[in-house]
Amino acid sequence: MIKRTARFPVLVLALGALFISGARAAGAAGSMDERMILIAPASAEREDQEIRLWQERVKASPDREDVYERLGWAYIGKARRTLDAGYYKLAEKTADVMDAHFGANAQSRLLRGHVLHNLHRFHDAELIARQLVAERGLSFDYALLSDALMEQGKLDQSVAACQKEMELKPGLEAYSRAANLRWLKGDLPGAIQAMEAAVRASSPLDPANCAWTLTRLSGYTLQSGQASKALELSDAALQCAPDYPPALLGRGRALIALGRSGEASAPLKRAAELNPLPEYQWWLADTLRATGHADEAARVEDEIKRRGEAADPRTYSLFLATRREDPATAVRLAREELENRADVLTRDALAWALAAEGDLPEARAQIQSALAENTRDARLFLHAGEIALASGDRDSAKSFFDRARPDSATLTPAEHALLSTE
Repeated sequence: MIKRTARFPVLVLALGALFISGARAAGAAGSMDERMILIAPASAEREDQEIRLWQERVKASPDREDVYERLGWAYIGKARRTLDAGYYKLAEKTADVMDAHFGANAQSRLLRGHVLHNLHRFHDAELIARQLVAERGLSFDYALLSDALMEQGKLDQSVAACQKEMELKPGLEAYSRAANLRWLKGDLPGAIQAMEAAVRASSPLDPANCAWTLTRLSGYTLQSGQASKALELSDAALQCAPDYPPALLGRGRALIALGRSGEASAPLKRAAELNPLPEYQWWLADTLRATGHADEAARVEDEIKRRGEAADPRTYSLFLATRREDPATAVRLAREELENRADVLTRDALAWALAAEGDLPEARAQIQSALAENTRDARLFLHAGEIALASGDRDSAKSFFDRARPDSATLTPAEHALLSTE
């Protein structure tokens, strides 16, 4: 799933400045929403070309619902490629226009459901998905339902919805969804197998999906201890979609695992520049500090503190708790996230924040909930070990640390150093 991004306000301001001239150029006399969806950034990128194509078809055939629908999905494609949530808002506006012109129906609801999911409104996305499943039960409907349930920690229900999707339409989306669910259930070999199937089902004619699947496979491969192969996969993703931030991050992580931290700074800097989210900045800051660039690392860390809460509260909570800085804020952010996103990783974030604050009894309860699905994750095991150690249970701590070490390539340099001291 695409994370929140701080670049959305920039897009909105840019669009606002274009409203008057854009509306005239489009000949639009309708609502603000109608004018907004007919304005797109001017570039030669493939996604922008597709956006303009469907904008022209909307202008030429405003009585055809399908051209509005295709425009909405073009905005979602742009959002996935750029990781800019502003394009999800444009897709949402497109769904609003469809409802106003043609009445709410399955096509606009599916579009809206994907927007809600990507904007982290998981319960609302689930409600739409359940309505779609009841009305028509297409593979796309079960896919949305599976994603919304997964983010809320309802893994068994999510698996059932994914299985139904697989039965109706096996392919890239079903395979990649199954890979993530297998990973969450602790089956790393199964996750790799499913994601390899997704890669085989991808097409070079769809570079965004091609890059996404290769990047996800790179992450699983890195966790399995195959850093060289993970690097190859990240590079292949970048060939599909140059400057794709997740692939740049994957390349940096693989280089660090190979002991080439000096080389890792360049792709990590570019990734953080393109997608200034806490996860990207955290990896960059840790790498800069580990390679002797403390002043530059401090500047990146200051940026995390300025924008982290708004950009990605869960990762920012993890960052604060790991640094043992402002644990009260870390706990607040994790609790707020848990209200909407009660999955394994959010429970882990809350447990880690509670431990930083000194509330070990609740930290132990939350980490046990996080461990209940048998997810195989070095960060989860590191946190469980630290919480057990702080609680005086040295045997359990050693067991968790031992479980974390084989997958430690997925830890940031600072986290890896923490594990190495245990």
